Amino acid sequence: MAATFGPCDSCSKASPLMNIYIKSEAINYCSFCVEMMACQGLQKGETLASLKKESENLKKKLEEERGKLNDIELHQVAEKVEAVAALSLKTRRVLKGHGNKVLCMDWCKDKRRLVSSSQDGKVIVWDAFTLNKEHGVTLPCTWVMACAYAPSGCAVACGGLDNKCSVVPLSLDRNENLAAKKKSVAMHTNYVSGCSFTNSDMQVSNEQ
Repeated sequence: MAATFGPCDSCSKASPLMNIYIKSEAINYCSFCVEMMACQGLQKGETLASLKKESENLKKKLEEERGKLNDIELHQVAEKVEAVAALSLKTRRVLKGHGNKVLCMDWCKDKRRLVSSSQDGKVIVWDAFTLNKEHGVTLPCTWVMACAYAPSGCAVACGGLDNKCSVVPLSLDRNENLAAKKKSVAMHTNYVSGCSFTNSDMQVSNEQ
C-alpha cells in the first residue's frame, strides 16, 4: 500500500490517497473512504474498536494454549533422558573390488544386495552374504558420486561428473553388457551429487 496525492476514486476529493488492491485491481481511496469501506462489512453492533479488542483477546488465548503445550524447557526434558550406552559395532563383511574411494552406497529392499559407486568410475552390485559381485558397470567418467537401488531390485540409478543421471536395468545373465543397456534419464548443467528412487521404479529424484 503506497500513499499518493490526488482525487479519491470514491468521493473524488483531492487528498492523500492509499493505493490498495482488491482482487488484483488497483484503486486509490482517501483514508476516510478506506475506513468506510472497512466498516461496511461489520455486523450489527460491531465496531473497529470492538473487533480489535476481540483480536487481542484471541491472541492472548492462543499464547496461553501454546504455553500449556510448552510448559517445560528442552534442557529439562533432556536431563531426564537416560544416557545412550556405548555402541558396539562389529565388522561383518568387507566387500573388496573398487580401485578408489567409495562415494555412495544403497541397500536393496531385500536387505541382501547393495550397490556402490566409486571414484574409479565403476558401479558394482554386491551380494552382501556371499561377497560376490553380481554386476558391474563402468561409466565414461570417474567420480560416480551417486547410486541408488530401485524398489523392485531390478535396476540401479547412478550419476556423477558426467552430469547425467542414468538407470541401468539388471539382468540374471551375468555375461550381459549392462553398460549397453544404460539409459540417461536426466541431464544437468553440473555434476550429480545424489539420486534416489521414489516409491516406483519409474521415478528417480536426483540433485546436483
